[in-house]
Amino acid sequence: MARIPFITRISSCIQLAERKGSMLFFYNAFRKIAKLDGRTLAAFAALFFLLSPFVIQALEPEKFTSWFRSLWWVIVTATTVGYGDYFPVTAPGMAFGIVVIFIGLFLIGSIVGKTTENFVSWKKQREEGRLAYQGKDHYVVIGWSEEKIRDMIEELLLADPAREVVLIAKLAKTPMAEERVHYIQGDATEYATLDRANVCACKAVVIFSPEGVPNASLADGHTLLIATTLESYAARQGKEIYTIAEILKESHRHSFRHAKVDELILSQQSISHLIASSTVNQGSSRLFMNLMSKDSGDELYGIAKRPEWRTYNDAYEWLKARGALLVADGDDTGIIRRLGDTIPEQARLFVIADSVTYEALSRTGG
Repeated sequence: MARIPFITRISSCIQLAERKGSMLFFYNAFRKIAKLDGRTLAAFAALFFLLSPFVIQALEPEKFTSWFRSLWWVIVTATTVGYGDYFPVTAPGMAFGIVVIFIGLFLIGSIVGKTTENFVSWKKQREEGRLAYQGKDHYVVIGWSEEKIRDMIEELLLADPAREVVLIAKLAKTPMAEERVHYIQGDATEYATLDRANVCACKAVVIFSPEGVPNASLADGHTLLIATTLESYAARQGKEIYTIAEILKESHRHSFRHAKVDELILSQQSISHLIASSTVNQGSSRLFMNLMSKDSGDELYGIAKRPEWRTYNDAYEWLKARGALLVADGDDTGIIRRLGDTIPEQARLFVIADSVTYEALSRTGG
């Protein structure tokens, strides 16, 4: 076997080292570029694609006669599409084409990778409730129960398709894979959590009694703490927040007086009263269930006072002629006995109607 001369071997080693050194240089350069943040990488890519056409024009002015044609060639070459309608014919032009291929591929791959990485990160943060909600006129629900609160949110989304729901709870991930439900992980007694839920811009806040608390006084105490935090937060922001709270004992109503809770819903005792009422007045439970169900046809709706209504009787007759029944002003269900009274400007009237009638009433002119 013939021996390779010593000088030849040294020369081969030097050439190999030079090639490895060049590869290492490009590798380190590409690695540094890959570590750039998304904005810097996008700016570098834009600069590369904007300036490269000028370079190929300078190298081959006869072949590339306009900047737009040169840009077309740069993009086609960088993406390795290779239509072949434009291509360099000189050695410097071909050498620059190789540079465009390698840098372009790396830039496009890096941008796609960064975009995918950012999307995955955004999706993970949204699932874990770490993204602030930027919308407004939404509903905020505080607390979580697999059956009670899930059903309530689903009913809420069905009843008001135009609005979204922000759920505040202490869960590792969002419990509802619903596009219109935005999850916020945190403690509702902290201002930072309320800020992320954009509570000051919401339509209403619903506070549910905490699950797993055996003592009703402790459960209502926790609800009261959240309600008090909401009141102080609203005062600090100079806003008013409509608040609905679920409580377990009716005797605790007075404790919520200074928290300015707009509505209190008795949870356990409401069911007891409903069962007692249906026992004495058989069939009454079906009436209540129909009003609470989306499948029954008629529901309870809130409407504003119209300019042409002066008394409750005006509203009663006007609504009756259109297929709706006036039943209350706020929590006052006794207006039927004083139809001649003047309706206050801030009245919140409630009617029983089907969805078609309610939509007709909502439109101007009824």
